[in-house]
Amino acid sequence: MGALSLRYLWIWIGLIVALATGVRDAALAEASLRIVVAGPATGRHAQSLPAMVAGARRGAAGAGLVIKDVDDGCDAARAEGAAREIVSSKPDLVIGHPCPAAAIAAARVYADAGVVFIALGVRHPELTDKRAGPTIFRLAGRDDRQGAAAATELMALAPSGRIAIVQDRTAYARGLTAAVTAAIADVKGMPPFVVPIVAGRRDYDAELAKLTGLPPDVIFFAGYPSEAAVVLRSLRKARLGAAVIASDANATDDFAKAAEGSLSQVKVMVRGAGSGGLDPGDLREAAERAVIIWQAARISGDPATNMSGGDSGSASPFDAKGDARVHSFVAVPLVAGRWSKSANASE
Repeated sequence: MGALSLRYLWIWIGLIVALATGVRDAALAEASLRIVVAGPATGRHAQSLPAMVAGARRGAAGAGLVIKDVDDGCDAARAEGAAREIVSSKPDLVIGHPCPAAAIAAARVYADAGVVFIALGVRHPELTDKRAGPTIFRLAGRDDRQGAAAATELMALAPSGRIAIVQDRTAYARGLTAAVTAAIADVKGMPPFVVPIVAGRRDYDAELAKLTGLPPDVIFFAGYPSEAAVVLRSLRKARLGAAVIASDANATDDFAKAAEGSLSQVKVMVRGAGSGGLDPGDLREAAERAVIIWQAARISGDPATNMSGGDSGSASPFDAKGDARVHSFVAVPLVAGRWSKSANASE
């Protein structure tokens, strides 16, 4: 064997030894990594903490991670105190704090300490709108994105742009109407036709007769179930066959019964699957995902940097604000007299 071949052989052996050493050192370091799961273990949300711990253990299976749990009482002051104790132990990751006020209070402590914190279940916009720092993330949707989500659904059903909004003038309806209108106008260049109604009326025949001259391909109803049912009756009288999408307040059994006799398809907006909330099953799955995401991010460097790819980094799990790339709201159809659990009509 020539000198050159021997040289490359020794280089290859050196690389293998270095790689083996690196793997061993990484395994040793991994064993010392600590994850803290924080959330309520008492009160009406007492199932939250054990559910998240179970999910975190599933996500960490076989990785040798140390997982501890802390009760934050679903309370802002208690969560802030718990966070101060947590950061003193220098954890590598904190997940949980599913109650909004608790998460927002604790996030400031974690940000000051440079600790990566992934909030689970928290949909309140303030967590990331007033983000405490670049180590703070939300693995959930946002409650303020219903308008944008509804606008996307409406435009998909009415590429012609013939879209109408019927709203009952409540603060809830006015806010949604403004959000949907802005999102549609931004894409289509013109706002949808808006029909305000007064809550509590027995019919809206006169108001909805205004739509017959358009007529719309789809109607968004922003308001509550009692008015939504009356609106559907008036639409039948006017023989308007437009599809209807109602806001999330209408995802009720009573409105499902009212929608069964509709002349056209009726959907309601609901939270997207895996987009947050305090359901123990959802929190368990979110905890598992959070640990898996963090482990993948830390392989190639700083996890906080790697988890956020910016607004254009669609491959990353979070955007530049720390919000998860999930569907905050989706429109679901009526299936066998009940609202579907997802946009897939078969579920």
